[in-house]
Amino acid sequence: MARFSSLTPPRRVPIIASVNGTSRSDRGFTLIELLVVISVLGILLAFFVPTIVGRITTNARRVATMQEMRVLHDAIVGDPSQTMNGEMVVTGFKNDIGRFPRDLVELVTANPFDGMYAALPYIGKETLPAWDPYIKKGWNGPYVREDGDMGYRYDSWGNAYRFLVDGTETLGLQSAGPDGLFLGQPGARDSDDIKVRF
Repeated sequence: MARFSSLTPPRRVPIIASVNGTSRSDRGFTLIELLVVISVLGILLAFFVPTIVGRITTNARRVATMQEMRVLHDAIVGDPSQTMNGEMVVTGFKNDIGRFPRDLVELVTANPFDGMYAALPYIGKETLPAWDPYIKKGWNGPYVREDGDMGYRYDSWGNAYRFLVDGTETLGLQSAGPDGLFLGQPGARDSDDIKVRF
C-alpha cells in the first residue's frame, strides 16, 4: 500500500505574529502588573504585620507571666494537690514560716542581709528561722530558683510584682500587665493587671 502524502504543505507562522495573535487570557502578567501587585501586598503587610506581631508578643508575655505567678503561688502557699502518705509535699513558705513573705527575696534566702540581698530594703526585713525537722517549721527553701538577677521578682515586661492586699490581709500576687501600671494609677488603661489569688 502506498502512503498518502498531505495535499497541502504545513503552514508556518512566525513567532512574533503568534504571540501578538494570542488572546489576553492566554498571555501571562506583564512585569509592571506584577510589580504593582507586589507593591500593594507590601503596603498591606507594612500595616498589619506590626499589629499581629505585637499581639503575639503580648500574649506570649502574658502566658509566661501567668506561669511564673503560678510557680510563685505554689512557692508561697504550697500545692495541696501534691501529697505523699496524706501529707502535703510542696508545703510552701507560709506553711513553713507561719506568715506570708514580706518580699519575694525571702523565697530564695533565709538571710536577706547577706550578699546581693543586703542592699535590698523592705519593711520587716529579718533573718528567718532555720528548718526544724521535729516540729516541721522554719525556712525550708529555696522555694524558687535564683537566676542571679532576682528575675523571679519581675514579670515578663520587667515590672516588679506586688502583693494584692486588702487592709491587712494578703490576698494574692499581682502583675501590672502590658501597660506597666496597676489599675488606679494615673494613666492606667482598662484593667490589664494579672492576678493570682492565694
